[in-house]
Amino acid sequence: MITDYRGFLKTCKATEKKPIKKLGTIRVGIVESTPIVWKNELLLFEWLRPAHSGTGRFFEERTEGYFHFANMETDEEVGKPFAFSHSYGCAYEENGTMYGFGSAAADGEATSISVFWSNDLENWESKTAVELPEGLTSYNTSVCKDDKGYVMAIEVYGPKDIIGNYFTVIFARSENLLDWELMPIDKHIYTKERYSACPTIRYYDGYYYIVYLEIMPYFRLVPYIVRTKDIETFEPGHVLPVLMYDDDDRKVIHPERFTAEELEYIKTAVDINNSDVDFCNYNGKTVISYSWGNQMGTEFLALAEYDGTEQEFLESFFKYTL
Repeated sequence: MITDYRGFLKTCKATEKKPIKKLGTIRVGIVESTPIVWKNELLLFEWLRPAHSGTGRFFEERTEGYFHFANMETDEEVGKPFAFSHSYGCAYEENGTMYGFGSAAADGEATSISVFWSNDLENWESKTAVELPEGLTSYNTSVCKDDKGYVMAIEVYGPKDIIGNYFTVIFARSENLLDWELMPIDKHIYTKERYSACPTIRYYDGYYYIVYLEIMPYFRLVPYIVRTKDIETFEPGHVLPVLMYDDDDRKVIHPERFTAEELEYIKTAVDINNSDVDFCNYNGKTVISYSWGNQMGTEFLALAEYDGTEQEFLESFFKYTL
């Protein structure tokens, strides 16, 4: 259920909100990524798609998709690739252990989610974390820690009588990051009313914050944010959208890492989308990764930053007061 705050907007006042600074593009054709800190280094968790997935004309020829980590500054691979034949991954770190989660199929019908874990990014163990009910297919995932354990947000597609309009977000719980149980879908879902995709979930001071993707009229896609205390009733952000596609998406952080053809591709690509937002704390700022392009095969990964902590960043979208 979504709260209606139109009455609140009639009488509330705005407070100052720091801007999000878009830094520029870092990838062509790689989008579902998680910025994450590992041993004081800022890494980028990436899903390297198989060539036959048909995304982007600059795709490398690989027969099987997988996950890996890259150093954000040097762009060098860190550790070893893992989770072959998995897709739509996310990463979570705690107490020197890195966890990766991904839908158990390179493309097509993924009916379960696997968890991978490692203490050195070299040697990985794995097991099935979530089995989905019959008829549901999983896509993007995100994991956070709360007062009781851990919560996973899962983007799914399936029968309309279960999920409503495609796509939507369901949830699972765990006490140890390895063994998960789906929360009742009839009560814990966001949202059956509209398209809601690629969630990123965090928990601060009693609130779960979920950044996700909305479709605007004429197929324009932008990230929104909601918060909830019970994962049943959701409050939309007071300041929306989280990001808006614009020409700043086309800036390039390291032009020397792209070919002339790729730079021209970035310059001339249709941009009607900011999606797949993920973020982390690093040196007092919030590092943000997001996708831009046309959501139909022309896709790029870009970075942005917020001058404040992750918690401050999320709370800044709920700053209207009476």
